[in-house]
Amino acid sequence: MQNRHGLDFRLPGAADVLRVCGERGIAFVPYFSIAGEGKERGVDASAEHDVVLEVARDRGATPAQVRLAWTLAQGPHVLAIPGTGDLRHLEENVAAGSLQLTADDLSRLDRLSAAQA
Repeated sequence: MQNRHGLDFRLPGAADVLRVCGERGIAFVPYFSIAGEGKERGVDASAEHDVVLEVARDRGATPAQVRLAWTLAQGPHVLAIPGTGDLRHLEENVAAGSLQLTADDLSRLDRLSAAQA
């Protein structure tokens, strides 16, 4: 099963796979942790959901950093490996690892993700 899991895209059953991996100590490396499937295919990458934009603004972060922080918050067994050829994006991606999302942020983002499933 491909590990397609992000705010914008989840395969049916992905939440169960994520949970089982956590229970068994298996690393889960999702695809599309930043872009989402539609944006990966070239759909308007500048369009961003209001919830992501609000959380980013509240935390002084970029939407990509919020997406990465949300992905990492799914559990200690979840790894994100975003690809980039841009040094500035690499620095932003690394900084996302220390972005602290509040319980309210995570709840709002989880609801967004569930609505996208």
